[in-house]
Amino acid sequence: MKNKKEKPITLNFNHFKIILVSLMVLVFLAVIFFVAEVLKNKGIVSSTDFSYDLESRLNSMVSGYPIQEMAPYISKQDRMSAAFLVAIAKKESNWGKRSPQKDGKTCYNYWGYRGTYNQTNSGYSCFDSPEQAVNDVGKRIKDLVDKKVNSPEKMALAWKCGWDCSGHSFFSVKKWEWDVRYYFDKVYY
Repeated sequence: MKNKKEKPITLNFNHFKIILVSLMVLVFLAVIFFVAEVLKNKGIVSSTDFSYDLESRLNSMVSGYPIQEMAPYISKQDRMSAAFLVAIAKKESNWGKRSPQKDGKTCYNYWGYRGTYNQTNSGYSCFDSPEQAVNDVGKRIKDLVDKKVNSPEKMALAWKCGWDCSGHSFFSVKKWEWDVRYYFDKVYY
């Protein structure tokens, strides 16, 4: 048996090019993923300064609308609930410009909320104060979010349609989603 000498592995210029191109591709992909992560998180405020930041943004956003007096209470909600409170109120009542009344008094119900508390003749809850309204409706929204109803698309099914959108036109459901998404994003991000 002949003992063949093994050739040492040598890198020629072609091998070097392949290694260099591979390294460049890996660096490029790492940069892309890093930039994507930074952009995804851009604009999100920390939970510690969210309340103050939100109240300030809300006051400038809803200036002159009835919902403005609710800004301090909305800003105490968690970020997702606050975003839905603002967005749904814009869609359902134009931030309180069109809302139910009972015995000539405002009900502070800017969401079209039909709970069991102090109902109007048409079935809407009539709250005693802005704080009660935000707390009660915010609790309902938080319950939905906890059940993974955590996007305007999912919220449309629960809030607008009552879990069955067959009685609504496709366009009306999509319009609700789009309108809520617009203000949801302004508050959430």
